[in-house]
Amino acid sequence: MSSVTVGGRVIGAGHPCFVITEAGVNHNEDLDLGKALIRAAKENGADAIKFQTYKAERLSTRSAPRYWVEPGDPDGTQFDTFARLDRLDEAGHRELQAYARTLGILWFSTPFDEESVDFLDSLDVPAFKVASADMTCHPFLEHVARKGRPIFLSTGTATLGEVEEAVRVIRDTGNGQIVLLHCTLSYPCPPEAINLRAMLTMREVFPQCPVGLSDHSLGIPVPLAAAALGATTIEKHFTVDKGLPGSPDHHLSADPAEFRAMVEGIRAVEAALGSPGKGPVDAEMAAYR
Repeated sequence: MSSVTVGGRVIGAGHPCFVITEAGVNHNEDLDLGKALIRAAKENGADAIKFQTYKAERLSTRSAPRYWVEPGDPDGTQFDTFARLDRLDEAGHRELQAYARTLGILWFSTPFDEESVDFLDSLDVPAFKVASADMTCHPFLEHVARKGRPIFLSTGTATLGEVEEAVRVIRDTGNGQIVLLHCTLSYPCPPEAINLRAMLTMREVFPQCPVGLSDHSLGIPVPLAAAALGATTIEKHFTVDKGLPGSPDHHLSADPAEFRAMVEGIRAVEAALGSPGKGPVDAEMAAYR
């Protein structure tokens, strides 16, 4: 498996798992809350924090039904949800990025349209994240890829053939910096729908791409299992308070204590994987003697 370097961090086999806090729009368009997310991500072991950059009218039709449940607005559309939280302006993005830099945590975002790609590129982000919804939109993939930056590509709902097409489209621009993220588009996702073994299949089919997980499950067992299976990257939704209103992602996100436990668990799993050799190890020598 080849590696990809993001902000000085090498992502690939033999390197520590790259852990991303998916803050999305959990900032609720409040810069103080956005900074609290960044601060909590840094304090609880994340390598990077990622937001989302979009305008509702460039992302969804006004009649598209939701594929998730919002108890407070059961009859609303995708557009209704996106329009509530699409007003973080360019100055706000710059302020959050600058704050992340002062804390020493990588900051980037998921763009959902070409204008947002161009804006984030002007901020010199270390990478782009492409959401599962856009991985079959080849003109968009080309536009992102031509910026020459690493791409985290989520693959929710995709067939293996669709992933192959997306990888080919990106590579044909001359950009081979692709991290594939296995993903199941269900919010929250039950464990039986995760199919972690799909990561192993993707690793075999795409040996040149590091493979990881974008997780939508509740709790931390699934990310720990992914680490044990060799995930090079784990992305997990993140909030400072599961009970906050606003973003529909708060309730299914990990809070700071949960996220810290996840990161500590991932690092313990990495240490426990050790070597494939079988024989006495240093920790056993007293017993061996």
